[in-house]
Amino acid sequence: MSGYGLYTGSIFTGAILYADDIALLACSCLSLQRLVDICVDYGLQCDIRFNPHKTQIACLGGISPKYNTITIADQLLSWADRIKYLGCFLKSRNCEIDIAPFVARFYGTYNNILNVMGKSSYHNDMVAVHLIKSYCLPSMLYGCDL
Repeated sequence: MSGYGLYTGSIFTGAILYADDIALLACSCLSLQRLVDICVDYGLQCDIRFNPHKTQIACLGGISPKYNTITIADQLLSWADRIKYLGCFLKSRNCEIDIAPFVARFYGTYNNILNVMGKSSYHNDMVAVHLIKSYCLPSMLYGCDL
């Protein structure tokens, strides 16, 4: 345990991992840089490369400290107004999540199901409910735990 990162009481919550996505959380730029350095060192040992061009940094709940620099493998990272994690866009100043892509995906899938089912006499409401529950809801709820 490095001691860097975010803690909730005595519980470390400075690294949130899901598949190949990592979110590092810290209360200071120094702590964030140390967490990034730890990840880069681990990556070198395990043949994992972190892509600085795909890496995003933001100050959640406030103004980004433009003059504080965070680097990954000696490449400067730029501060963003919003970041994407698990398909969710988080706005940095107010921590709001932009749900528009999820709603659009839901309605796109929903309309596809209705078009395929049509208005034929074979229309079965239970089949429609099952398809919507199986295909539409997951697209709407993906990443909602975030």
